[in-house]
Amino acid sequence: MNVRLQWDKTSISRRKMRFKAAQNYVDSECLRLMLYYVPVGLRRFRNSGALRDSGRVSSPGVIIFTDPWARSNYYNLQKRNFRHGGNPNATALWFETMKARHGKAILRGAAAIAEGKN
Repeated sequence: MNVRLQWDKTSISRRKMRFKAAQNYVDSECLRLMLYYVPVGLRRFRNSGALRDSGRVSSPGVIIFTDPWARSNYYNLQKRNFRHGGNPNATALWFETMKARHGKAILRGAAAIAEGKN
């Protein structure tokens, strides 16, 4: 029995492009869906929505909120009740909340892109 393998030199570059597109999809969906839970109703954010608008993707897989108070609000270090004010869906740990509610859908979309089905 003889086996012959032939390497497709373009398959690696195609796969890298698909993985990059899938990562871009995950980053953009996480940022988009996470903003639903960001506490913009706090007095200092009410006029500008600074925390919501300060989110950005700095590198693939890393989303950063650049507002100085973002960490304190994310971990709710001052034990605030975020449900009062401008965003009734606001919560601390807004990424974890988004991931619990939308994570599987994001993974399905990324898998479809990585497999070249989208």
